[in-house]
Amino acid sequence: MRFSADMMGTGILILLTVAIYLIILFVFVNARHKYKGGIIGQVINLIITTIGFLLVADIALFLVPNYGFLTAYTINVIFKIIAMVSLAVGGLKLFSK
Repeated sequence: MRFSADMMGTGILILLTVAIYLIILFVFVNARHKYKGGIIGQVINLIITTIGFLLVADIALFLVPNYGFLTAYTINVIFKIIAMVSLAVGGLKLFSK
């Protein structure tokens, strides 16, 4: 898989974003073991779910060389919408308690 000069900068930014998501997931998975149950545990699970969907959305951008920009961007947008909906629904569940 070869990238042109234009795609190289974008690829590096996507890799940086994925690395940051992985660090956030690592921190919150370790925090989940410390704060089991209760509202704090539910919020941590909500954050892990949202960051997981955002991670998958950004990883989908690596499909551009194989499937084209339109398909990869569509998958990216779908997973970002899923992340925002899961955050909204989880927040409403926590807010209603």
